[in-house]
Amino acid sequence: MKYEVFARIKAGDDLINVGTVDAPSDRLAKVYAYRTYDEEDWDRLAVVRREDLLDATDVGQMPDSPGAP
Repeated sequence: MKYEVFARIKAGDDLINVGTVDAPSDRLAKVYAYRTYDEEDWDRLAVVRREDLLDATDVGQMPDSPGAP
């Protein structure tokens, strides 16, 4: 599975996407992310399955959005 990796340097900052990892499980995805992106002293490092990301590109075309036909 492919995972997106998000991180922030200090508490209160926004999370930013710092890259991706491929892993067979959530547990290994966390380990791979930690070892791959350890160049900073992150306040938070998180992984999200790519399949769980919600695409908001065409949200204006959704039937329940304001101004939709």
